[in-house]
Amino acid sequence: MSTDALWAVFAVILINTLFLAGIAVALWILNARLNLLMTKAQPLVDQTAETLQHLEQVSVTLSDRVNQVLDRTGEVVETVSRRVETTTALAERTITQPLIGAASLMAGVSRALRTYQERQEKGDTR
Repeated sequence: MSTDALWAVFAVILINTLFLAGIAVALWILNARLNLLMTKAQPLVDQTAETLQHLEQVSVTLSDRVNQVLDRTGEVVETVSRRVETTTALAERTITQPLIGAASLMAGVSRALRTYQERQEKGDTR
């Protein structure tokens, strides 16, 4: 091999070595920066996890309370419905019999008046 070819191989090896060293340095710097970012981000991640855990506890508590309110509301609706039905039945029993009696009395009086008027018109005075 000639001297010029040897210098050319040496130059290629040197350039490749510098290139690999540059990549290694760049990766080392990138790793250091990522570690720094992870160190800064870790408290945020921990705080976020803690906040989410607290939020989950609040959600469970709220859900339990909402379920209790809904259950109680269902009970109240059932109680009110039963009371309305009972009151309606009592009102029907209390009002229906006198109304039937009054209607019968009015029907009887109306018939008696009609019969009386018919006899008056015919001139029958028995």
